[in-house]
Amino acid sequence: MTGSRVKQFLCAAAFGALVVPAMAQWVDPNPPVLGPDDYPPVATDDPPDAAKTPKPPKQTPSNQATGAPQTLTPGADQGPVVQPYVPPPKDLTGPVEVGSLGTPEGSPVGTLDSSNGGFGDRLWSGSDRANAEKLLAKAPLVSGDKVLRDLVRRAVLTRAAAPPGQAKKAFVTMRIERLLDAGLIQEAGALAAEAQVPNDDGFARVQAEAVLLANRAQDACGPATAARQNGDDTFWMQLRAYCAEVTGDTATAELTHQVMKAQGRNDPAYDTLVESVLTKKPLAPGAITKPTAMHIFLLQQAGLPVTETLARTMGTPENLLAMRDTRNPPRARFEAAERIVSTGAVSPAELIKVADAQDLPLGKVASAAGEAPNLPFFMGQVLLRRAATIETRPGAKAELAMTALSLGEKYKLSRLASALQADVIASIKPGPGLHAYARPFARALVLAGKPEAAAAWTTGDPVMKVLVAFASNNPQRIAATQADLKAFAIGLAKNPPDPDQDRAYKALALGLLDIVNYPLPPEAKAAAVQAQSGTWDGVHPGPGQMRTMVEIAGTPERRGEAILMLTGLVHSYGLKDLAPDATITFVRLLREMNEDKAANALAVEALAEYVPPPPPPQAPAPQASAR
Repeated sequence: MTGSRVKQFLCAAAFGALVVPAMAQWVDPNPPVLGPDDYPPVATDDPPDAAKTPKPPKQTPSNQATGAPQTLTPGADQGPVVQPYVPPPKDLTGPVEVGSLGTPEGSPVGTLDSSNGGFGDRLWSGSDRANAEKLLAKAPLVSGDKVLRDLVRRAVLTRAAAPPGQAKKAFVTMRIERLLDAGLIQEAGALAAEAQVPNDDGFARVQAEAVLLANRAQDACGPATAARQNGDDTFWMQLRAYCAEVTGDTATAELTHQVMKAQGRNDPAYDTLVESVLTKKPLAPGAITKPTAMHIFLLQQAGLPVTETLARTMGTPENLLAMRDTRNPPRARFEAAERIVSTGAVSPAELIKVADAQDLPLGKVASAAGEAPNLPFFMGQVLLRRAATIETRPGAKAELAMTALSLGEKYKLSRLASALQADVIASIKPGPGLHAYARPFARALVLAGKPEAAAAWTTGDPVMKVLVAFASNNPQRIAATQADLKAFAIGLAKNPPDPDQDRAYKALALGLLDIVNYPLPPEAKAAAVQAQSGTWDGVHPGPGQMRTMVEIAGTPERRGEAILMLTGLVHSYGLKDLAPDATITFVRLLREMNEDKAANALAVEALAEYVPPPPPPQAPAPQASAR
């Protein structure tokens, strides 16, 4: 295993220790007893000296999503420091860039260019290497936010030369690692198959792992894994022996097997899997005590499932494969999904299928409202979803759905909770006694991509009415909002302002709608300009961050930095708490970078998630003096 894969092993094992016991409370009263082979030891094939070198800590998907929120203060400069743009002293458009520390970079590679969603080949040419690496490491590719995740994905996959500067690791290595962390297995495999970085052992291992995990049989024994010819650890020797077998080079295969046997590197599971591939007869491999990408590849080639027991000791790609394999039991697929639910690797549609396949004890379903808050995120969502589905009383059904949405906020997975509960919410008919649920349900349905269903919850609420019209892009609904938008503008112009809890929300709506060219009446147009230039209550990134953000967004040679910085700031601060003027700036910058589709999608998310801060408490009325 590489260092990153070992870290994933440790995190997965720790998470499994928390989730599996909780599962037993409501899925299976008699969980299987796991033996030593179910918990294989951490394996490393690094040379002894290298193994002693401490590895940098790596944040796991789980603690990214459910860790304690940051405490942010308006005006504080937080996040990576990005240096002002300095024109490069030399031509950086050539195919090879060599850092001053001797790390080579191969020819520009990527699966996207300006014709199919990429950002262009000048993406990094004006960037400082250290800044680009910091931003890439923190960018929300491992994220449940589809808009931010897609922007980062496109930047990572764009064909462009690496940023110039000192480096200890090839930039394409970092790109492939981030794709694998996010569960973008096929994208990582495609990028790895195309890349070439000479004399870089770290890249060679990551490249081979990506190719194997993506099950790219056409590349597994080709130039992308050329390091197998000389590699002397078990991973490379197994790959060398396998490739010799499938290409008919029996002499090399036999010699390699003899060397591994003599060195005590016997692996019965590997031998069985190779036999399964060669004979095209799937054979159960038994316990795999030191799993690597080689074993995952052979399982796929042999037509065997990646089991949940195996996946729990590994990372996001392996758990994603286990979750998607319908040959695994429903419970096993659920457990694999729980471990990676926060990464964005699994779509809501996939999660709903897994959720609805679970056999839940009726007693636990009946007590879902009390059980769910003490369970892991996906487990709680599944239980509440099942309880709400069978509940016939509208008020009780609405309360269960509301509990699920609240847990989504607790785990910072509001969008995913909305998607998981959207069909339940859409089945509830607004009526007496349900008014308190109107806004949360309208917001959730918009976040889940169901604005027309959300319209049922907007009666008498012009703010939600505008949100639904914008999200649906329905001409009739847009026309019906013109009077409301005019009223927003009139209210914002009053000085002193009338008491209005939605005042900041209305300013955000007018500012965003103006930027994305939503039809506005003349009065609203003028108010929108004022909203964009004002300073509103809420969380603000530091002024230095915003100045740098604006500067690099207008510099094509730093477009990669701009995308990663913007998405990182939005993800870090959160659309719920960002001040309206900050959110408006981010959407405007996306439009200025010709990312109109992403700008519109981010604006919809912002309007669905933003919650105005509470007004300051009123000063007590002065008391009359006693006479």
